[in-house]
Amino acid sequence: MRLVISGGASGEEQMAMDESMLILLSNGLLEPTVRIWNFLPTTLSIGRFLAYEDWVDEGKRLELSIPVVRRFTGGGPALHDEKGEITWTIVGNFSMTEGYEIAGKSIVNAARELGVSATFTPINDVEAEGKKICGMAGATRRRATLIHGTFMFNTDLSMLSVIRLPSAKESVRGRPSSRVTNISLLLGRRVSREEALTAIINGFSWLGLKEGNTTQIERDLAKELSFKYSNEKWTKIR
Repeated sequence: MRLVISGGASGEEQMAMDESMLILLSNGLLEPTVRIWNFLPTTLSIGRFLAYEDWVDEGKRLELSIPVVRRFTGGGPALHDEKGEITWTIVGNFSMTEGYEIAGKSIVNAARELGVSATFTPINDVEAEGKKICGMAGATRRRATLIHGTFMFNTDLSMLSVIRLPSAKESVRGRPSSRVTNISLLLGRRVSREEALTAIINGFSWLGLKEGNTTQIERDLAKELSFKYSNEKWTKIR
């Protein structure tokens, strides 16, 4: 499986690249891939089917100058700290359930490499000490599936205040900050990006990774798709 380490870029660029990978793989024009990357700057992402006003605290978001991007995958809102999270994508010819299981096993491996005992909690979370350290979301096109998600090694949890929960959900689930933690807090020390990156790569290594680069067709298609993710009509479509 190809390994691509992309580094940091805006939410619209990263979502466009992920969508281009899914489209190309679904048409037999791309090999299965693990991509490791991050949002730059810190960004709030929301799932394809969420109502913007229900899930985004617009006043807090503007106060903190955090951009928001709507994903093409489902799932809930996620705060992506540029200094405290590594984001990853896996795309291949597997079902959504299989994709979550593959990714879950890999993130559990990564956490354990850093000294944290973690568990994959279906459908799409990895937890340690009862709190989430990784959330995932996915999309399927023909027989291809893409799963992407977080690895919170030192996320500033105070920034989760930009996420608003519908009152009915908050009364049952509590605030996001009460349900989420990061690797550094669990270990009682600051985990560096370098440590987290190495752990993530090793976590996915059981898939037989071979490092490569994005292709020209991926980059060209991503450029064509990027207009959608920078368009407010897409961001606030619901």
